[in-house]
Amino acid sequence: MTNKPNSTPKEKDSLTPKEKEIQSLFARGKSPETIAIRLGMKISKVLGVIALVPKPLG
Repeated sequence: MTNKPNSTPKEKDSLTPKEKEIQSLFARGKSPETIAIRLGMKISKVLGVIALVPKPLG
């Protein structure tokens, strides 16, 4: 049984598929409430993931 080398994953790689979907929907202009309803999640979890989205410096 071979193990992958223990390299530190980047922040983007450590997201779950659901977290990636939340960020994708938010980037496309969906409201947090809409995202929570669509994915069947609590709004607090959605807001927590959105808080991790890097903000543009412009």
